[in-house]
Amino acid sequence: MNGISPPRNTSRSYPTEWSLTWLEALVLIGGGVMAVVLHRTTDLSLGLPGHHGIEWMAIMVLGRASSRFRGAGTLTSISASLASLMPGLKGDNPFSWLFYLLPGLVMDLAFHYLPRYADKLWLLTLLGGFAHVTKPMGQLAMNLITGWPFGSFRYGVIYPFASHILYGTIGGLLGALILYGVRRASSKTEK
Repeated sequence: MNGISPPRNTSRSYPTEWSLTWLEALVLIGGGVMAVVLHRTTDLSLGLPGHHGIEWMAIMVLGRASSRFRGAGTLTSISASLASLMPGLKGDNPFSWLFYLLPGLVMDLAFHYLPRYADKLWLLTLLGGFAHVTKPMGQLAMNLITGWPFGSFRYGVIYPFASHILYGTIGGLLGALILYGVRRASSKTEK
């Protein structure tokens, strides 16, 4: 009753913090760089918009859900965004850095506003799809603003949105299953 309100805790089930160890930072940054390297080295041009969302969202979900750092998704996205500007990793799209940046923001916002569900399989799975759909949303906005042609829209607008959600959801599920498998294995070794 002293008039000072207690510090706000975002969630008792999934506490987050602003501190970050060097090792954790290197893992998150390495995840972002690895996503860009995988994208550039395995770019088969299958004509399936968003198919790299499987590995990208798996890495994003793994990094974000395994970290207590509030900006884990953003840190991973920033590192991917910067890596996509490096010679040898730069694609032919001048806006690719932006499309790597957006999913991390979505992940961190979801973990901030839905902390009670942050460890749920369904949220991590859906979050992969919602985070990955930011790419066609950004592409459509850039197309309308700059007129830059994006090949994923050659068959219309609905197909790239649906395929990005599908592949992002698969990636989110894959990342969540890997995370749960690692947690289960580590809990068995502790016993």
